[in-house]
This record gives sequence, C-alpha cells and structure tokens, in this order.
Amino acid sequence: MNQEMGWMFMNTDYEFHLMQFSDSFFPSGMFSMSGGLESFVNQKKISNPEDVLKFIKEQIEFQLIPCDCAVLSIAFDGIKNNDFLKVIQIDNKYYSMKLSKEIRNSSVRSGKQVFNCLKHMIEDTENKNRFIKQINNKIESNEMPCTYPVALAISAVCLEIPIQSVMRILLYSFSSSVVSAAIRLGIVQHLDAQKILLLLAGTINNIISKNIPKKSINDIWQLVPLTEINQMKHEHNESKMFIT
Repeated sequence: MNQEMGWMFMNTDYEFHLMQFSDSFFPSGMFSMSGGLESFVNQKKISNPEDVLKFIKEQIEFQLIPCDCAVLSIAFDGIKNNDFLKVIQIDNKYYSMKLSKEIRNSSVRSGKQVFNCLKHMIEDTENKNRFIKQINNKIESNEMPCTYPVALAISAVCLEIPIQSVMRILLYSFSSSVVSAAIRLGIVQHLDAQKILLLLAGTINNIISKNIPKKSINDIWQLVPLTEINQMKHEHNESKMFIT
C-alpha cells in the first residue's frame, strides 16, 4: 500500500460522516433536482405516490446501479490505489454519458460543492492536504470535471466511509431529492413521501447487500431513454421549478 495513503484506512467511526453526507443540509445541490420527474408530471404521466415509487425504482435499476454506483466504485478504487489516471478517465466517462446538458452541469455543480466542502472539513494534515491539492489541480486544469459520484468517492476515501455506505448515500440522496420534488409538485404528501422512502429502503439494502462485482470503465451502462428525452425537453421549458 502506498505509505502516503495509509492515513485513509484507520478510522472506523464513520457513521457521523455518513449522516452528514446524506443530510439535505449538506451542500450537494440535490434538493434542486427532480431527476426528470417534473417533466413527467407536467405531461401527466406521473400523478400519484405509486407512480413516484415506480419511477425511482426504475432509475435505480437501469441508471444508478449500472452507471452512477459503478462510477463511484471505480473512482473509489482508483483513489485508494493512488491511480489518478483511472479517476480522471471515469470522471470524464460519466460526464460524457449524460445526454442532457442540465444533468451534466448539475452533476458537476453538485460534485464541486461536495469537493469544496470536503476541503474545509478534513483535518489539517500534510498527507491529506497533498492529496486534496492533487485532485484540485486536476479539476482546475480541466483534466476532470468532478462529477457527483466521483466527488462522493473522493470524500468517502478521505473520511474513511466504506463503499457500501457511500453507495447508500448516493441512492438515498437521489431518492430523497425525487420525493422532495414530488411534494413540491403537489402529487404526494409528506407522509406519502416517507412511506416511499421506507419502501425503497428494502430495495436499496438488497442491492447493496449483494457483492457488487468489480467493474471496469467499459462495463458502465444505463438504459433510461424516456427519462433522458424528458430531461432534454425540460431544458427548453420556459417555466420550471427544478434544475432537472
């Protein structure tokens, strides 16, 4: 193991960081995204709690697990092994796969918010500062955009959060942002939203509890064409409540 990276694997008290990253108070920007839900609601294709639950499950199965979580895992391994080339490649790969300009920009905006917050959170030690500066230099030189899954991976390694736990953060943040959007769009009530999250917990825990195989950059995929079409339509709406 690289001696310089040894500081990353000593802590076991990561639960507080886990709660902090999944809290809406954390400045990830996820609260302003609906993941395409707003466009579906405007077209009256999603109108009740059951529709919202189905929408989230489909996005998890056909986008977040094979793409976002795979990117998170690959970046996580790259950072642990001090393989900056792999981190840069997977970050740019993820960015290129997002067909909607709003989605690409939102992921980068959220990722940079997470990374900038991390820079102020971590302890003032020489090794951590050197590592963060290396990543920061790659971002400032436009070698990597710093998308949300990659920023989460960077934060997880720095704060010693296990990969399964940071995947839960990613899936929960997405699910929470969608149900929050559903409330603001007036198609679910607060109690309905909490029930949706409860029902999603089983799905997410079943996915995370399985041994997710190691992925390579070429293994990443997503298949949500209707959602992507509606996200692109959303970009041209004159009046909209959410960024995505």
